[in-house]
Amino acid sequence: GTTTIAGAVSLASTLSVGGAANFGSTVTIAGATSIASTLNVGNAANFNSTVTVVGAVSLASTLSVGGATNFGSTVTIAGATSIASTLNVGNAANFNSTVTVVGAVSLASTLSVGGAVHLGSTVTVSSAATFKNNVSVAGATDVAGNVSIGGTLFTTGNTTFDGYVSVSGNLDVGGAVHLGSTVSVGGTFLATGKAEFEDDVSVSGKIQIGATDG
Repeated sequence: GTTTIAGAVSLASTLSVGGAANFGSTVTIAGATSIASTLNVGNAANFNSTVTVVGAVSLASTLSVGGATNFGSTVTIAGATSIASTLNVGNAANFNSTVTVVGAVSLASTLSVGGAVHLGSTVTVSSAATFKNNVSVAGATDVAGNVSIGGTLFTTGNTTFDGYVSVSGNLDVGGAVHLGSTVSVGGTFLATGKAEFEDDVSVSGKIQIGATDG
């Protein structure tokens, strides 16, 4: 039947219990403990030192860790993960699916994206932006400051300039040019083909004509 021991018990060898063992108070084990089957803890379990688990760990409820947690290998989370504070990743982070960020994202270094990037709203770049390949814009482009183009500028549609246009080099136009207002030429005006004027032409200086037809 039941055995009740009011004082201390010291066992110099193994204790083998064939049935259930109930302890009404604290159990202190100074050496190693080996459990060949399941360990069920109905209340809180406190570990004052390192806990090493060789096999898989399955948690049916919440895991709360008050201090740092170090994982020496891969951590796989099948469900949602909620982090109330900062997430610091010292090495690469791989996401195999969509990453949704509700708040602001701050990157202290380079962002490298191997595939396409889709942005549903405004993109603000406070510093210089460098594009090493083609840039395709399907909608309107508004530029508040200066635009410097080191190579050729091709426009397939109409181009409208609301202010002054300054060209420091040659201007080569393959089609017709329609000017709705005054044209002022500070240097030589050379027309290699026909020049048609549908209204009066005012010349304040000399006109030199190299040849005439007829």
